[in-house]
Amino acid sequence: MNIYLTTDTHFGHKKIIEYGRPKDFEERIKKYLKNTIHSDDLLIHLGDVCIGNDIANNKWFKENLKCKTYLLRGNHDKKSLAWYMDNGWDVVADRIDIEMFGKKICFSHMPIAWDGYFDINIHGHFHDSDHRRLDPEFNKILCGYNKLLALEYTNYQSVNLRNFIK
Repeated sequence: MNIYLTTDTHFGHKKIIEYGRPKDFEERIKKYLKNTIHSDDLLIHLGDVCIGNDIANNKWFKENLKCKTYLLRGNHDKKSLAWYMDNGWDVVADRIDIEMFGKKICFSHMPIAWDGYFDINIHGHFHDSDHRRLDPEFNKILCGYNKLLALEYTNYQSVNLRNFIK
């Protein structure tokens, strides 16, 4: 079993192209997921699945991937945990902590302050924009424990967790 991470897919968010995403970003993301992830794998989505067409965009993951899917709700994922479970996700939370590969890993959408429990906080939310790092809300908590996953840095491909934490 492999564990893959993705984040900030923003399906249906056409305005994000104005911020630098390529016009075919959705197709790139979907193609890579479908060609890479197998039924015995796990996909952890760090939030911000879509903007609009919520039912179809959330169900896409269950209908096109046969693996288990975990969703860490992002700032655009405003529906209830039950709604996301009813629309295709196997596990939905705002934070998940897992011990593996010799590390205590905290998964979240936004970076979180170190609480003494985890060794690393893997998060999304920032994309490839440094302006959010300068935001006082995040600047006071960002430290060596926070590790950003941004699809803009991975050619819109999910990443293998084992490789990501190395």
